[in-house]
Amino acid sequence: MTNKLIVVFGFLMFFLSWNSYATDEVLLYVSVNGSDKNSGSFEKPFATAGKALETIISIKKEKGDVPVKVIFDEGIYYGTKELKLTAEVSGKKESPVILVGANNKKVIFHGGAKLNGNHFQLCKSSKILKRLPEESKGKVWVIDLKKEGITDYGVMRQHGFGTVPGPAPLEIFINGEAQFLARYPNTGILKIGKVYDTGSIPREGDFSKRGAEFGYEYDRIERWKQADEIWIHGKFSHGYNDDHLKIESIDWDKKSIKIAQPHLYGVNSSLYDADGKRMKKPSPFRGYYAYNLLEEIDQPGEYFLDRQTGKLYIYPTTDLANADIEVSLKESPFFSIENASNIRIENIAFNCSRGLGIFMNNSHDITIDHCEFSNLGILAISMGKPYQNNSGDYYLDGSPNLDKPVKGNSYNNTISNCLVYGIGSGGFRIDGGDRKNLIAGNNLVFNCEFYETDRINHTYSPAVKLDGVRNIVRNCYFHDLRHQAISFMGNDHFIEYSRFDKICTDADDSGAIYTGRDPASRGTEIRYNYFSNIEPENKESSMAGVYFDDGSGGMIVRNNFFYKVGNPGHYQSFSAVFFHGGHDNITNNNIFMDCKVALGQTAWDDDRWKEFLKSPLMEERLKNKVDITSEVYQKRYPELKDFFTNIGRRLNPVIQNILIETQLARTGVFSLGGNVSYKNVGDQPDQLDYTAFEELFPGIKPFPFGKCGIINEKN
Repeated sequence: MTNKLIVVFGFLMFFLSWNSYATDEVLLYVSVNGSDKNSGSFEKPFATAGKALETIISIKKEKGDVPVKVIFDEGIYYGTKELKLTAEVSGKKESPVILVGANNKKVIFHGGAKLNGNHFQLCKSSKILKRLPEESKGKVWVIDLKKEGITDYGVMRQHGFGTVPGPAPLEIFINGEAQFLARYPNTGILKIGKVYDTGSIPREGDFSKRGAEFGYEYDRIERWKQADEIWIHGKFSHGYNDDHLKIESIDWDKKSIKIAQPHLYGVNSSLYDADGKRMKKPSPFRGYYAYNLLEEIDQPGEYFLDRQTGKLYIYPTTDLANADIEVSLKESPFFSIENASNIRIENIAFNCSRGLGIFMNNSHDITIDHCEFSNLGILAISMGKPYQNNSGDYYLDGSPNLDKPVKGNSYNNTISNCLVYGIGSGGFRIDGGDRKNLIAGNNLVFNCEFYETDRINHTYSPAVKLDGVRNIVRNCYFHDLRHQAISFMGNDHFIEYSRFDKICTDADDSGAIYTGRDPASRGTEIRYNYFSNIEPENKESSMAGVYFDDGSGGMIVRNNFFYKVGNPGHYQSFSAVFFHGGHDNITNNNIFMDCKVALGQTAWDDDRWKEFLKSPLMEERLKNKVDITSEVYQKRYPELKDFFTNIGRRLNPVIQNILIETQLARTGVFSLGGNVSYKNVGDQPDQLDYTAFEELFPGIKPFPFGKCGIINEKN
């Protein structure tokens, strides 16, 4: 049998293995070796997904709602065109539209371009060599991107604290690994010296957009006098919000730096007490590194792009001639799914883009299964927020509102069996349901793995961000994240049977699962999850596994296992499960093993609650965005009765939990702080003897580790 016949036979066997939804199912084929002038048959496949979508619309106009399957052959599909799946492309439950990569084949949608490693030349320009560090001379290579046909390098913008003002600028990836703009120092941070001007402070209502000025106390900066677009990235106020800021000017005599944009909380010194009362205490979390500097290419993986000449300089990690070298170009999503339904996207990898993988809005019964998302500049999947053309407005509390949602509701969608890593500013944003009327969205994230989803924005770029009503995260695996794994607002979500390991590795005042500043967001249940190794290297960092911040209440944390989770830190109150100000949170039937503190609470007094509830932000969130005095809210959450007037003592019930301390880690305590009521709480100090648990605590059963995290489909 010839190789050609073997390939054809393999393809036919794959197609026959599919269970067709109807006998009149239409099959379309796409191949990197095809042509859009072809018919789209197996023998004459199309070359692009765009042509296949045009054909689907024509088929539906002619034949009605027949099931259609588009099958992509193995290969890399390049292109910057946004593929729009609308009502015209939609299917029905009995006749879906399926876009699928061929079985056991690698199908990649690629948002960039390949560079030929042989086109790089060793840098010999005397002008450039004078600016390079001595240790990198003879090791830096250069390529002219304009000669490669690449002239759009994107826009470098201020971004941080979870804000995403637009697509990332051009990035370079070698053998799948992101390279990084040359920086100083290579590791660690530079301390912020004397602050001459904090800059305007949006968080305090000053929107004049004045950048800060502060001193520096290092000599390396003297090398940067020819650099014309220097950026700094770090934490300039609190340990939980990073920012990328552009240097406007440097005063070489005064030894100070002037910043072009304001930081949300103003810039504060990491070395000196500030004048006045504001953030007076110096902090070890404050500091920055400078980047986008040709003068700092001094280690493998660093590069610099001269945006005027188009020349890219790099200190490579490997032999460029034999490397897979890619640059990101695409700024729009690969797929925009709007006003659509009953579409499946399966077995496709989305790679090397400046923007989103998939944008979804006002759509239902969409399935995204067995897909891979990597090396994207914004998010993998976003429901309701396009993260483009943002205006720079602010919320009522002064925080930036750079990702306002578009109108629409997405519901009954499933994202399953996906791998998400190397993403710039988060994994999935899930939003669906009607909060005013508490109508469920029923969007499901199932059996997905996430890591390194905060590659560009280091804070508030969670692997999953939940909003809306009754959306679910189940059997997922979150690991190796700088900040949060899941951030949520909204109502009645379920976070269950998932695995959390090595989360918040570079953060302070944070938690693996986090919510805050909206008492109307209630009813979420966090259950049957396994948390481990969520402890900071910096002993001053305050860290939690589950963190209910700024008055959040009405949640349930039950039947979870916490192992080495939480750190009191400089706030001296953080724990595996931590409440800040909120109440009516129930913690029951959990097991805490070798945690420094199981439960922590910083209670608010009546005066703080009164001030909080009369703030413009609470007026908006409790009375306008939703109305907690409405019949639907009062019936669903009876504890909201007299919420604005019955301040009084507010409790967080803790019922039937166990603290285990092994012989090697006898340091744990059960709780810190007040406003906690206890019932049937106990210690089992010497060994993990589950047989004793049910006898001592009937509600606590052996933790189902085998049902937690990724489920092997073969089982």
